[in-house]
Amino acid sequence: MYDIAELQDDTIKLTLSRLLQKGHRDAGEMPIYMFNIRRLDGVMVGQCNLLAGHDPKMYYTGNIGYGVWECYRGQHYGLRAARLLVQFAKELGMTEVYLLIDTDNVASIRIAQHLEAENLGIVEVPSGNLEYLKGSRQKYRYRLQLT
Repeated sequence: MYDIAELQDDTIKLTLSRLLQKGHRDAGEMPIYMFNIRRLDGVMVGQCNLLAGHDPKMYYTGNIGYGVWECYRGQHYGLRAARLLVQFAKELGMTEVYLLIDTDNVASIRIAQHLEAENLGIVEVPSGNLEYLKGSRQKYRYRLQLT
């Protein structure tokens, strides 16, 4: 098993804040790892998560999610966190991950491009979906092969 304590690079570390085991009512058929994004000096700059598997529930959310607090944006913390989550996904045996990004989220689109994820096009978010209720209507669907 991969040591979660090793999720860090030369600038940030991901500290596990919560793990929803497979079968949990909010996780479904895959575990969800939730992390705080911290600079190496311990300052928390955001949060991220990995949905470790593939399930119809994640079709409009993707496997990787991240959010950097506004005052810390522009310092590539989101990209660094995404790269660490990709490495973690590989260690867990995943062969691909999906990123679902609102079409107006330029920063996250750039992150997908930096990761060299393949743009599979735009998906329409159905009106009954939780993402729709949060305001998302269309999302870019990106796939990153983990080889």
